[in-house]
Amino acid sequence: MAFKWKRQPDELARVVPKKNVDGFFRKSVILSPNEKGVLIKEGEIEEVIESGKLSVGGLLSPGTIRKDVDVALIDTSPKDLQWKCSKLWTADNQSLSCSGVLRFRVMEIKRLFQMIFAYTTSDKDGERSLSVQDVYKRLESEVITLVLEPEVRTENIENIYGNRELRMRLENELEMKLRSTLEMWGLEMLRYTIQWDLGSYGRVMEATNQFQTEEELAELKTLGGEGKYERFGRVDVAQVRASQAPTAVRSEFFREERLKEEEARLELERLRHEADMKEALDAIALKDQLHISKAKGMRAELEVEQDMKDREHYRDMDYISAVTSTGGADVAKTISEGREYAKLSSEQLEALAKVKQSEVMAKEDKVSFMMDVEDRERADAYRRHELDAGLMGAASSKGGSTVKRCSGCGSTIPAEASFCSQCGKKLE
Repeated sequence: MAFKWKRQPDELARVVPKKNVDGFFRKSVILSPNEKGVLIKEGEIEEVIESGKLSVGGLLSPGTIRKDVDVALIDTSPKDLQWKCSKLWTADNQSLSCSGVLRFRVMEIKRLFQMIFAYTTSDKDGERSLSVQDVYKRLESEVITLVLEPEVRTENIENIYGNRELRMRLENELEMKLRSTLEMWGLEMLRYTIQWDLGSYGRVMEATNQFQTEEELAELKTLGGEGKYERFGRVDVAQVRASQAPTAVRSEFFREERLKEEEARLELERLRHEADMKEALDAIALKDQLHISKAKGMRAELEVEQDMKDREHYRDMDYISAVTSTGGADVAKTISEGREYAKLSSEQLEALAKVKQSEVMAKEDKVSFMMDVEDRERADAYRRHELDAGLMGAASSKGGSTVKRCSGCGSTIPAEASFCSQCGKKLE
């Protein structure tokens, strides 16, 4: 008879002591599909049975009797967990909740075995049991609440409602944390869903959206009625236009004729303007050519005049050279000045005479000034001589003669001097 180890439908695993396994002569457990059996000895996994019959001893199987052996029976079929996180408070003190479905299955026997012994306790029969609700309680306390509460608390309800990117970020973060936690427990996450319930705010927004939708539908209905009357009006306008079509065609013809006449007039004015512009440009070009021809003629006259002046200058230079060689430089200078004076006007000659007169007067004034300076210096020299003579007379009256006179200029000089300090004559 098969050993029924599940006490509840959502039971995931159960550790059963050997003594609790049914049977006296043979103690064995028949494993159903999606079930695995584990032999545990002294808290360590001894053997994992994937399928078939798990024999743990009995009176008729002495060779297979194992003492102090526990049996762990594990259901590896996918399990669905309905989870919900209620009373999440936002930054503006609005309450919301979220729920979803989490599907998982057992993958790592050793990790699940550690979880069973870490998170369960033995009952009065020494058995340990792990159910889907036990997994949910651990996930709710260690993952779901710790991930969602801090994030939701920092946001306003309006941001969460209208920000799909924010909700996706929270959902992805929760999914990653659930997946890593389940893997740590030896479980594989197969499916994960989440649905947000924004509470009263969500209902208000739904009512608001429904009201806006109804308003838009009413507006569309109104626009439809307006469109209907507008179509009727267009039909009436089309009928009026059809009745007035001959008059409109005639008016359009006259308008086109006037337009053609105006275009022809503007084209004629344009051609006349272009002809006037061409004549003006030709006149300007002819005037430029006349200016150029006149400038060339004036340049030729200036070149001829300059050539004549150069020739006359060369002839004058030759003449001056001949006069200089025969009569001297003064004669040549006089002749040259005479020719230059002949080219001057009477006013220029008068001004030149005044300049010459001023130069002569300045020269005479300079000579007179120099003569006065020489006279004063000479008088000063005479006074110095007289003073020296007086000094010499006074000195000779007191003692022997210490000075003498120069025989050349009569200056008083020391008696021991060999030369006169005034005229430089050698003294005996």
